[in-house]
Amino acid sequence: MNPTVDELVAKAELLSVDEREMLLSRLRQTLPRAVDPGVEAAWIEEAERRMDAIERGEMKTVPWEDVRKHLGMK
Repeated sequence: MNPTVDELVAKAELLSVDEREMLLSRLRQTLPRAVDPGVEAAWIEEAERRMDAIERGEMKTVPWEDVRKHLGMK
């Protein structure tokens, strides 16, 4: 007999926070990704616009280490 969703949730609640985050991430990976073609196209266009601006020197990048410090991350 397969466990019910409630039984699975009860077991998941016994996991540490890190383990639950890992479980959540892995469950998300199993879900189908319905991507709106319009949204995807808009993101690609925006990424290309930003890349072009960086290459023209109109936009500067920030090193990841600086961003992490600014956010208070280790």
